[in-house]
Amino acid sequence: MAIAFVDSEFAFADMAFAFADMTFAFVDFAIAFVDSEFAFADSEFAFVDSEFAFVDMAIAFADMAIAFADCTYSQTTNRYKNE
Repeated sequence: MAIAFVDSEFAFADMAFAFADMTFAFVDFAIAFVDSEFAFADSEFAFVDSEFAFVDMAIAFADMAIAFADCTYSQTTNRYKNE
């Protein structure tokens, strides 16, 4: 009977270690999940940054078009002034 009791105590200790391992595995999973959420947020911020860069590019293109129109208008008015 004493041997059976000791065996049951070892079995209980094994179960406690298995539970601890499961808890650590869950914590590892939770950390990995949080890391993936941060990575997703980083990708969202990068996407928003790229959208702002696209808007900046469009504004620069519009500025270039306005400068071209100003140049064309200036050349046209100078031509008529000289005639």
